[in-house]
Amino acid sequence: MYQCKDIADEVNSYIDGALPLTKRIGLFFHLLICSCCRNYLQQIRTTISVITVSHPKEHDNTDTKALAQHLHDLCKHDH
Repeated sequence: MYQCKDIADEVNSYIDGALPLTKRIGLFFHLLICSCCRNYLQQIRTTISVITVSHPKEHDNTDTKALAQHLHDLCKHDH
């Protein structure tokens, strides 16, 4: 029988349909009894859906050199 810790290891293969049938069935039965793991699976599916639908901005006006310098200066102050 699957435990919650096993779900985290197998969830991607489960979603992709890459688990062998016996593991898939075991994981399915665990999901029937464990609402936390069902929620986790749903969160992973939602994340995948959002990532595949979103498109990055092509024109980002962030001054990365200034940002890097600012972060570097902050690190100097901490040490």
